[in-house]
Amino acid sequence: MKFIRTLSLLAGLTLILAGCNQESDQAPAPVKANTNPLLAYVPADSAYVFAALEPIPKEITDAYIARFQPALEIISTQVAQFQSAYASGNYQGNDMATLAAAVLDELGGSLSADGFAKLGISLQSPQVFYAMGVFPVMRLGLNDTQALRDAITRVESKMGFEMPAREFNGTAYWRVTEAGMPLGLYIAIVDGQLVLSAFPVAAEASLLAAFLGQEMPAQSMASSNALAIMNSSKGYTDYGSGFIDLQKLANELLNPDSATRAYLGPGTDPHFPSLDAVCTAEVKSILKKAPRMTVGTTALTTNEIAVRYELEIEKGLAGSLARLVSDVPVAADGDHLLSGSLAVNVGRLRSFILDKASAIVATPYQCEALQKLNQGATDLVAQLNTPMPPFVNNLMGARIQIDDFNPTATIPEGTGLVALHVDKPEMFVGLASMMIPGFDQLDLANQTEPVRIPADMLPIQGVEVFALLGDSAIGAAIGPQQVKELGAFMAAKAQQNGTFFSVSYDLARQAEIQADMSQKWSQKWNNDADGQASSVNALSEALRKSYISMLGRSRLDMRFTGDGLVIDSRTTFR
Repeated sequence: MKFIRTLSLLAGLTLILAGCNQESDQAPAPVKANTNPLLAYVPADSAYVFAALEPIPKEITDAYIARFQPALEIISTQVAQFQSAYASGNYQGNDMATLAAAVLDELGGSLSADGFAKLGISLQSPQVFYAMGVFPVMRLGLNDTQALRDAITRVESKMGFEMPAREFNGTAYWRVTEAGMPLGLYIAIVDGQLVLSAFPVAAEASLLAAFLGQEMPAQSMASSNALAIMNSSKGYTDYGSGFIDLQKLANELLNPDSATRAYLGPGTDPHFPSLDAVCTAEVKSILKKAPRMTVGTTALTTNEIAVRYELEIEKGLAGSLARLVSDVPVAADGDHLLSGSLAVNVGRLRSFILDKASAIVATPYQCEALQKLNQGATDLVAQLNTPMPPFVNNLMGARIQIDDFNPTATIPEGTGLVALHVDKPEMFVGLASMMIPGFDQLDLANQTEPVRIPADMLPIQGVEVFALLGDSAIGAAIGPQQVKELGAFMAAKAQQNGTFFSVSYDLARQAEIQADMSQKWSQKWNNDADGQASSVNALSEALRKSYISMLGRSRLDMRFTGDGLVIDSRTTFR
């Protein structure tokens, strides 16, 4: 089934990340008592869970609702057009359109906090998303359960279709299934909650009691207080955090005697391989290298959202990955369009990949499903054993800062700074002198100020480039107005926190550039018969302007620590 392939793909992608924190000096925050009552329904050994331990303050949710209101109003206009078309009979016979029209009518024709409040749903309500076995469950606290029940009744009436309620041990629920599909969508309103899940119909006898809250776990996430303890140790806030345990998922999906495999049945998905004991052991050995990923908010204010992802990696592998990072400075924040940095010791990276690939070649996987990994490792060993120019192993990383970019020019124009960080910069200068006639006459090694590169040495005409040689980098300024900044750019303080990739960029300006580029290519390739460019979709254009008015900057930092991979994402708003 598709969801099994999706889970397998997610696990594979996670391992790729592992193979390819800034650690806090502060003491862990005190562990708070659990205040989310819905965690009592979550087994302590769940394979994945995400929940907020504290409701997001109303002033914060109000600020974001107000900020997104212009966009919501634009969407509401489109909703009104759909409702008008539906009333005119344009969607006759379309069950999904009928359902959408009925739900939108209940929401008052718009997406808003007030509309959801009429359904008994509040943005401050407790909620939790977790695994029941491997199957997802979402619980959402309700302010008014009867309001939601009445709304469902009205939706059914407007659709002209009644979804018959089922009953299990005296508790009502709904099940939505399609012929030939083993999975069902389960919905219930119980104990002041809206509960949703998807699991095999064949598993009802085993899972319904837990889904409906009739059977509570002996040990729960509430009693263990696992999320609060994790938040304290990792610096997450209580406004949202969780984890996914890849090994537990693997056990349920790979073990032939697991409950999940029993529920799914032997012929559920022809694309799901039949794994023997050897295959199961080898796949688990791969997953063991990166057994768990955690996620949590690290900041949430009216103008900022920050989230951290941490992939926990086996200690030996994590240490090897951390040693690949060079001391190249991280991307700088500022008012520029974009700043980026890559800090990887290419020589060490080559040796690391060669070592791992050689280990697979020496002891190849026996599982048929992993034969492509064996072939890939063989190809890598052959490629990496090919002699490389000495300067390649001297590469330590690169940085870029773009201050302006005009994609609508005949040849896209931009201004900014670039630095190539190397172990021996003079080696690169010598190479350039051999390959580019006249380059040696620039005498970069003896210059203290940026030197203009003659136009006849550049592949693109009309661009002014100034170069400067430093102790550990070769820098270039694109555009004369950037020359005065090049020295300071190259002298930026080296980082020592394991960050191997970082980027900071202006979200609003990025959206503008994307729109300009889209319009440019649309005019070039999609002209109407009269020669006039096709008009931009009015809704998309209005939404773009609304987003630009609210967006600030975004920053992403990826680093290796002795414990694994840490990804910090931060977004600011105007």
